[in-house]
Amino acid sequence: MLKRFLSSPILKTALALFCFLNSGQALAKRPRIGLVLGGGGARGFSHVGVIKVLEENRIPVDCIVGTSIGSLVGASYAAGRTPKEMQEQIEAVDWDDILSSEVPRQANTFRKKQDDSLSLLGLEAGITDKGELKLPLSAISTQKIEFFLRTLTFGGTTPTFDQLSIPYRAIATDLATGDMIVLKDGDLVTAMRASMAVPGVFPSVPVKGHTLVDGGLVRNLPVDIARQTCADVVIAIDVGSPPLKSDELNDIFTVADQYTRLMMIQNVYPQIKSLSADDLLITPQLGLLSSSDFKQNRAFIDAGEAAARAALPQLKRYSVSPAEYKTWQDQHFSKRLKPAPVKNVIVSPSKWVNPEVMKGALDVKPGALLPQQTFHSRLLELYARGDYSQLDYELLYNPEGQTVSLLPVEKSWGPNYLNFGLSLGTDFQGSSPWNIAAMYRRTWVNSLGAEWKTIAQMGSSTLLSTEFYQPLQLSGYAFTSPYLVYTENPLALWKEDSEIAEYRYSKTSTGIDIGSGWTRFGEVRFGPLYSTYRGTRQIGSALLPDVRTFDYGLRLNLLYDQLDHFFFPRSGQYLNIYGYYSLGGEDVISNYNRYGLNFRAAIPTGRGGAFQVTLKGQNANGDRPAFVDVNWLGGFLNLSSYRYQQLIGDQYAYGSLQYYKMFDFLSGSYWGLAMEGGRLFNPVDPSVTDAWHSSVTAYLAYDSILGPLYFGGSYGDNHQSRFYLMLGKQF
Repeated sequence: MLKRFLSSPILKTALALFCFLNSGQALAKRPRIGLVLGGGGARGFSHVGVIKVLEENRIPVDCIVGTSIGSLVGASYAAGRTPKEMQEQIEAVDWDDILSSEVPRQANTFRKKQDDSLSLLGLEAGITDKGELKLPLSAISTQKIEFFLRTLTFGGTTPTFDQLSIPYRAIATDLATGDMIVLKDGDLVTAMRASMAVPGVFPSVPVKGHTLVDGGLVRNLPVDIARQTCADVVIAIDVGSPPLKSDELNDIFTVADQYTRLMMIQNVYPQIKSLSADDLLITPQLGLLSSSDFKQNRAFIDAGEAAARAALPQLKRYSVSPAEYKTWQDQHFSKRLKPAPVKNVIVSPSKWVNPEVMKGALDVKPGALLPQQTFHSRLLELYARGDYSQLDYELLYNPEGQTVSLLPVEKSWGPNYLNFGLSLGTDFQGSSPWNIAAMYRRTWVNSLGAEWKTIAQMGSSTLLSTEFYQPLQLSGYAFTSPYLVYTENPLALWKEDSEIAEYRYSKTSTGIDIGSGWTRFGEVRFGPLYSTYRGTRQIGSALLPDVRTFDYGLRLNLLYDQLDHFFFPRSGQYLNIYGYYSLGGEDVISNYNRYGLNFRAAIPTGRGGAFQVTLKGQNANGDRPAFVDVNWLGGFLNLSSYRYQQLIGDQYAYGSLQYYKMFDFLSGSYWGLAMEGGRLFNPVDPSVTDAWHSSVTAYLAYDSILGPLYFGGSYGDNHQSRFYLMLGKQF
């Protein structure tokens, strides 16, 4: 009887129900774990290593609170990324590129590429109509960073951050009041950007009437917010930089760095003090790795993993059974963030940029998923125009899909811009040209995008150029452009290896072009041109005459530019074909013409090396007065073994083959070799033989913020050696 009772279905059902209820009570009694991810720049990649160990040891996370880099890692994990996926994404990024405001040169507009030859400084200032100078509000745009964050979070959205696969909070600081702002809804990437917006480095982020910056200013290790969100137990990872020692405080930069470190330590200390015996603090040992060592991401991840493994005796208190962890993990993956179809697109208004320029980027079909890669490419093209400091967008939850909210941020220091440049050089034998240049641009003079550009240069040579560029359509496919250009250069006359005279040569040209532009690829121009020429003798025999004349005619100019770098390209081509037909002038006996080309092509060889082919030359026909159009060979990378301007004539040909390779130990540094050949067909100096001349040149170079810096030497068919030190554009 007892045996039948013990084996009865009723008793088995009752026992199963009892076990289930007790297991539910056990599950309910499991302490909720809050993961706190502190800020610390690149040091925060350590968080990924810690999360990896948590997963390996079946430690579920019930909510995440992150500050700065901690918000980035935390949001990725909360969105459903695995530690392995996060590590792969982080290691695949070119951190030098993503932390730069520069876009690939090929994406720049052609008009912007034209300025590269001036070797202007990278810093762009603004100027008001009252003449007041304005500077950018941050050093680095987060345009490319935002695209990376969208990828990390699957391009998805959710009504609130509680509905992510793990509830999530991001900490930011109100720049106006200093208040802590806890972000718990809205666009996930906006919350990440706000939390990591280091003041002065990254742009602040407007959210619901607040101007938000890095949360580390108020709560770099937000333990209290984790308790408010869900946590019975806190696992906190502190990756903040320790204070510098006295002997490390040796300049203004280290003192400023120390100020920031101490400020964050002051708000971290109370949070650490609040931890109980049930909580756990993990502090990865990062040694000399700094917050800016983003390319050392693997070392940071490994350090985080090592610190978590060292803490396993304490961490394993919160391990759960394989079955329970699988239940948690299944839920985690089932709620992984997913992109939703686009319901509608809205655009914030612009102040001076015509909103129609956004039209191509907004070609998004309602009801379809946002084509993220294509959309980002379009935004990058718009950003490359130079009108915006940011082209942000938000993905907002909509019950019928998601709303794409485009937030174009025009440059706060525009639309009037100033740039400056410096160029100098020497051949250590008396030739030491130098120039200081400034460029002023007034953009969006009207709704079609008219631009007034003026360039002034002083030094060994003088340049004053002003142009009013007026598109006839917003696309710029047709335009008209009146201009005025004045140049003045020293012009040396040589006989054999001796300078016999020096002139001051000036040319003034004015005209109006009509043309067609092909966005970032190039343009073609055609129009009437009137020029005056003057050659004034400064040094030399009184028998040598001064020259003054003028002519007028028609010019044609075709330009194409897709080099990836103006001075050290690894791919792309540059082509300029030009022609001029004279219709008359003071000393013009009959009509004449001149035409020429300048061609460059770069061919990559792998591992930072490239060949560059350069071909240029000019031909002329008809009777031409002297000093009408002066060209020369001689000088660095222009038949380098000859003196600057040693070979002067209006008909010439030049070609070179360069090979250069980047040094591994210093980014932007190169060594290079060049084989050069050139010839004059109508030389001013009759002693110059009608033959080809050659040079072999070797150099070291560095692509500095001031422009390319060269140190080189050359030897040629003239049996002379020559050495150069050059900064900026080549003379």
